[in-house]
Amino acid sequence: MKVINYDFENVGGLLQIIAVPPTSFLRIRKDYNAGLNYLELRDRENIISIPVYANDTYIYNEDKEVNDAGDCWNVSIEGVIPKLSSVNNQLMETLERGLWYVLAVDGNGQVHWCGQEDALMLFATNKTSGRSVSERNGTSFTFTCVQDEPTIYISRSEEHTSELQSTDHLVC
Repeated sequence: MKVINYDFENVGGLLQIIAVPPTSFLRIRKDYNAGLNYLELRDRENIISIPVYANDTYIYNEDKEVNDAGDCWNVSIEGVIPKLSSVNNQLMETLERGLWYVLAVDGNGQVHWCGQEDALMLFATNKTSGRSVSERNGTSFTFTCVQDEPTIYISRSEEHTSELQSTDHLVC
């Protein structure tokens, strides 16, 4: 009999989001013996890291549906980049005009590879100054796509057990 394993040390939210352009992606290397997946990248120059601003402002969702074409997974990653400013303007425009693969690191340290070659993620924004001093000034964003397979869990290298600070350990 197969049994689902529960881990009660469970933390919600996201730790980090990394947007990877298709030109930087090489492949997902599968270790079939261990059942692990490793990300291989061509370069890191055009990868954009989006640090988590606050614990309750970032979320990863993956909803499975069955429609006329069969199974599909609606994947979305939402967050907030605080303060409207010219400092991030160029990177924001790059994200808005591109198609992306996205690494979403959840609160438990699990790394989700989102997007597929034929279903890359779109980046949409909503910028606001807020109406009053107490309201948030910043950019709300969402990465979205509809995939024909669930997202892939990416394994971390054994030599890098600390929190995901860079993409160095993702390249073989």
